[in-house]
Amino acid sequence: MRGSPAILQNVIRSAHLEDIPAILDLIHAHSDHLLERSREEVEALLPTFWVAELDGEVVGCCCLEVYSRKIAEVRSLVVKEGARRRGLGRGLVLEAVAEARRRQIAEILTVTAELEFFESVNFHTCLNEKYALFWSDGTSNAGHGARPLEGQSPPSKIP
Repeated sequence: MRGSPAILQNVIRSAHLEDIPAILDLIHAHSDHLLERSREEVEALLPTFWVAELDGEVVGCCCLEVYSRKIAEVRSLVVKEGARRRGLGRGLVLEAVAEARRRQIAEILTVTAELEFFESVNFHTCLNEKYALFWSDGTSNAGHGARPLEGQSPPSKIP
């Protein structure tokens, strides 16, 4: 039909070996927000990595990193600019949460600058006021807001 808008197909699925280059590209392109991952790390975590496709192109990814039967972390969530606001990020996080629930993991955490987004998918600050603390020798501001130890202000709560 002439003049009709194209219908784009969104898919959230488990990641495959052939997705690793696209996952690494997405993470690298957003290294100002995300910790870098090596190919070996992504390959080892592949069973708990998901990708978002838009018309066959991998435009997003997310990982559930399982630390123990008690706790896991939603990590490496990214959706490419231009593919956002389509529910792909939400879908990726919900897949990770569903996997944690299948594994009966008690707590799921994330460390994020996107507080509103994660609150919209049911992440909240801990009721008993837990904090994320990062070690610092006072000489580096390695992306964690590290300050010299003397006079350091209280840590930020994590969602």
